Amino acid sequence: MKGFIVSVCLICMAYVSYGQKTYKCINEQGNVIFKFETYYVWPFSDDMAKFKTKVIINGKSEWRIGFINKNGNIAMEPIYESTNSDKYNFVDGVSWVKLPEQKGFFLIDKTGKMISDKKYEKVGAFHEGMCAVYQGLKMGFVNAKGEEVIPINYRGSPRFHDGFVCLCVADAEIDKYGFFNKEGKLVIPFQFVQAGHSGFCKGECRVQIQDETVLIDKNGKIIFKPILTKNMEDFSCGLAKAFIRPDRTGVGFFNRNNEWIIKPIYHKTVSFENGKTIVSINNKYGVIDTLGNFVIPLKFDNIYGDCGNVGYFACEKDLITYYYNCNGVYFTQHDVVRILPRNQSLYYPFKDSNEKWGYLNADGAYHIAAQFENAEAFVEGKAWVY
Repeated sequence: MKGFIVSVCLICMAYVSYGQKTYKCINEQGNVIFKFETYYVWPFSDDMAKFKTKVIINGKSEWRIGFINKNGNIAMEPIYESTNSDKYNFVDGVSWVKLPEQKGFFLIDKTGKMISDKKYEKVGAFHEGMCAVYQGLKMGFVNAKGEEVIPINYRGSPRFHDGFVCLCVADAEIDKYGFFNKEGKLVIPFQFVQAGHSGFCKGECRVQIQDETVLIDKNGKIIFKPILTKNMEDFSCGLAKAFIRPDRTGVGFFNRNNEWIIKPIYHKTVSFENGKTIVSINNKYGVIDTLGNFVIPLKFDNIYGDCGNVGYFACEKDLITYYYNCNGVYFTQHDVVRILPRNQSLYYPFKDSNEKWGYLNADGAYHIAAQFENAEAFVEGKAWVY
């Protein structure tokens, strides 16, 4: 029956070329690996890229999603429903998909073979080999084999972190959270309040006990208790963000010796990422390092970005955007109108004043000259341009 459904779709389907573009898949040196014609194509994930096109099915034009492999060959014809395509993404060799006019998502492998007959009305994304699945407001988890390791009976964090996930029983009278492992075993009992989206990182996790935030280890033992505040976030780059006022202002950072390294003088900030974070006082924004030194001065109307996947800071002042890298080096010494996040690659897509796109190095120098009508970030060493 499964094969029959797919065959009917293919027999009645014809491609529509109107409005499609010829995309070039390039490597990080700018060499064209192959070309592919479609309406839109997404970045590669696990050596597979989904694409969107229009097809004629029984005389009617319909949007559909298919997949191509890293060589540019169609691995799965465009038969999948398009409105839920954000859930289609290969990770660990599998992807969720949904057929038109059929209820529920199901898992396929890279040949398009259905891994399990089980379908779910709502699904999350695979992370650490596990994925949240839902029925109504209740959640469970499946592995990449499609096995329901944790039954759909919980609420809490939608992702595993460091091998654990934080959940509480969906119908419990009092929400108390515990932690499950990837075998579906409750390894830390239901005992914590307001820990629903807590996640382990490097063997420790933030939870709340008696209205106080503490850190526990994977045995549920308290390993850090703050004395400067009752409301702290996780440690990042050796520092934990904390508030000293109920309105979540008076933000600073302390170390594991419960010493303020950056005094709680800021109105807003975020946790450190690769040694830098954005701070603000009286609606003026800057960027500091882990010693509290300013890398970008506190003078901008707004700053967005980070030193992770984005890889730069976009600093706005008087309706003009200035781009800096994570060392505080001014990007726009060249003809640059817009920069996009690098997404874990070394190179940033940018647009110049001629509306052409190319790629910059981390210091703002040209890596690939602006020459494309559009350019996406490199993922798995490949990027789409046209």
